[in-house]
Order: sequence, then C-alpha cells, then structure tokens
Amino acid sequence: MKKNRHAPADRIDEPIAQSHLILEDRIRERARQIYLARDPDQGSEIDDWLKAEREILGESGRDTAENRATAAGHAGRPGVVL
Repeated sequence: MKKNRHAPADRIDEPIAQSHLILEDRIRERARQIYLARDPDQGSEIDDWLKAEREILGESGRDTAENRATAAGHAGRPGVVL
C-alpha cells in the first residue's frame, strides 16, 4: 500500500498560515494603538479592531514605505503574502 503523500495544497498551508499570523499581529498592534489614543468612554475594542483592519487591509494595495519594507523583509520567504 502506498503512503499517503501530502497534496500540493497542503504544502502551501504553512506559508499562508504564517502570512495570516503576520497580518493579524499588525492588526492587533494597530488596534492597540487606536485603543490607547481614544477616550476610554468612546468606542469599543471591536470598533478599534475593525478600524485597524480597514487601515491595514486598505493599505495593502498602496505603495507605502512600510509595505515595501515588510515585503522586502519577507522576500526571501516564498509563499508569504502580505
């Protein structure tokens, strides 16, 4: 009986997962910054998170210095998508 080999899609799961974790960390840090900057009586943690998502995900198509630096830092890691 042949050993069950990983399908090609299984091999890309790890880079995709790593990319997702990097993105989630960026969103978490931005949400924390938003939280610390706002009046504690205004807004909520979920609002902070959603605003951070919009900012981070919205900038993914823009040519910013941070995006270039982030992309350059991961250029040697095939499969990492930001």
